[in-house]
Amino acid sequence: MHAKEKINQLIRIPLIIYKAGFIVIESKSIQGSVRVNSAGEWERSYKDQWFGIASPVQQAAMQIDNLKALLRDNSTQLLGKLLGIQKGFGLRQYKTVIAISSSARLDRDNIPSDISKHIVKSEFLVEKVKELTEASNSGLKSFAKSEPRFTCDEMERIFEFLRGYQQPLEQSLGSDIKLAGSVVEPKKTQNQPAIRICCKNCGETSALSAQYGRFGYYIRCEKCLTNTALKQPCPACNSSSTKTRKSKSNMYLDCLSCHQSVLYAVEWGAGSTSLPTLKATP
Repeated sequence: MHAKEKINQLIRIPLIIYKAGFIVIESKSIQGSVRVNSAGEWERSYKDQWFGIASPVQQAAMQIDNLKALLRDNSTQLLGKLLGIQKGFGLRQYKTVIAISSSARLDRDNIPSDISKHIVKSEFLVEKVKELTEASNSGLKSFAKSEPRFTCDEMERIFEFLRGYQQPLEQSLGSDIKLAGSVVEPKKTQNQPAIRICCKNCGETSALSAQYGRFGYYIRCEKCLTNTALKQPCPACNSSSTKTRKSKSNMYLDCLSCHQSVLYAVEWGAGSTSLPTLKATP
């Protein structure tokens, strides 16, 4: 797979680069309760009913696999040599943090411990990231554990290589942490109505939630449990060269031809399309 094709699968995740490796942050904007059973299956409550949702742990694992493959294919241009031997990405740290909405209720007592340790409320995200990266700040500890560390130049090269493909994290995490962020912002739409979406199976337009899976963003119908791809031509110029992105709980269609950004009338993780008018792109 071509490098750009691989990195396009990483577009929507915040990715942190630090001395010892990477942290993938998978976010879930959820109103209500969240529970995870012993098999690692996730559910959320909506209007006093429980619905299954994609496991953010598995989603993050898939993103890490894509990241590893991409970096491996470009290791010679991103990393230097040690004693004449080309360095690689195989022994780096690849960590996962699942950030849940502050308003969500977590059933911690019944969430498996190996999953619970990855989950934090959004207000504790920075603290969690600092905790995970703290060990890498000590060169002695890293040497004792035989953990390879990026040089400052390597971190800059990796950052620039990934830059422009990642969704920015809206908080500073310190000078020793690099975050690949977006470079080019689409133009704000002018009086463009929100794009209305319906289930391809039953035509439902209300009980829908935006999700992310192996093939990109899609909407899930809470009535018939059918998935519909969240992919549309540009309503402004009719170009098919578009991509879907998430910003907080809103979903947008970005046109790569006319550079317009249009709001979808469906929210991330919400079971209702109650967005009658257009919102400006953040």
